[in-house]
Amino acid sequence: MVVNMLKVWLGRLGMAAVGLLILWAVQTYMLPRLNDYYQIILINAGIAIILAVSLNLINGITGQFSLGHAGFMAIGAYVAAYFTKEVGSQMVDPLNFTLGLLVGALAAGFAGLLVGLPSLRLRGDYLAIVTLGFNQIIVSIIRNLKVVGDASGYTNIPRFTNFAWTFGLVFLCILTVRNLATSNLGRSMRAVRDDEIAAEAAGINTTQIKVLAFVFSAMWAGVGGALQAHFIQYANPTDFSFLKSVEIVVSVVLGGLGSITGAALAAVGLKVLEEVMRSVPGVIWTCLGLIALSTYWSYAKHRAEISRGVSGIIAWLAGPVISLFIVAGAYFFAYGFLESSRSQLRNILYAIILIVLMLVRPQGLLGRAEWSLKRRGTRSDKAVMQA
Repeated sequence: MVVNMLKVWLGRLGMAAVGLLILWAVQTYMLPRLNDYYQIILINAGIAIILAVSLNLINGITGQFSLGHAGFMAIGAYVAAYFTKEVGSQMVDPLNFTLGLLVGALAAGFAGLLVGLPSLRLRGDYLAIVTLGFNQIIVSIIRNLKVVGDASGYTNIPRFTNFAWTFGLVFLCILTVRNLATSNLGRSMRAVRDDEIAAEAAGINTTQIKVLAFVFSAMWAGVGGALQAHFIQYANPTDFSFLKSVEIVVSVVLGGLGSITGAALAAVGLKVLEEVMRSVPGVIWTCLGLIALSTYWSYAKHRAEISRGVSGIIAWLAGPVISLFIVAGAYFFAYGFLESSRSQLRNILYAIILIVLMLVRPQGLLGRAEWSLKRRGTRSDKAVMQA
């Protein structure tokens, strides 16, 4: 048995070494050929994945509702930035950044513990209000700390974040959350999500489970904040407001509560969508893609009507066809207006897209399923039962 365990761990270490080698090769030989603008999008998407997957552990797998993720992100960002700039500046860069990430993660996790112990006896909306209040308290404290630049922000942070660091931590985040979700602890988290009273009756310490989920999630939020601060070389309290927490929650809900790959895909999709909609052609293509997806997802709802004849097909396609005419009319007859007011319309359209997606796909992109190369649509709960 010891020999088998040794083989398993050697195999895992070998895969990790191969992964690190691939990241190094991409960072060294491929990234320099890529436009700086696309490199920024890639790294921002990677940070968004870490934040969404970590919050999914609380909101999706454990079934709680937190609105304070940006607060933990802020703690990780400021603590890591202070360490790398003021404490570890004499160290070699990789060691300095590694220790900074670790210190930031531990600080965020400790904050999660402090918030979790008194507040996670609450449920639902009450827990959301407490975590929202925590987010506001953290931002207010940072805004008045002169040692980290108070309201002006913390500047001259060393730039350590790159593609290799970001996506190495992305894979580690997804792997650890996935392993946690399929462990005995993950089964207990799902039991709390499905029926907290029944879980308590079965002997599960629900408060302890929720605190552990909160601490683990907060640590990864701190890592995400540290990566962001060491990428843009600046940290400001306004970057970690309530709206940032909402943005992360939207990624989790849109991807599917409980789906790790769904949260990751939604985080990437929303970051790309923000950039695509900076131009009018991008807005038009986004609208056309949304109409196509809505038509596809609404087919199941209209299947019975479609089988009855032409009237059912008309009922199914009426909305998409009208939407196509509206988009075409706006493009051909109101292009100048769209061009002049695209910054305002971009935010409105972004909200409309999210509303439409939630109406036609309320369970999210993947629901509770996980995307897999071997078998698409495998439900994570079934995978847990088979493990």
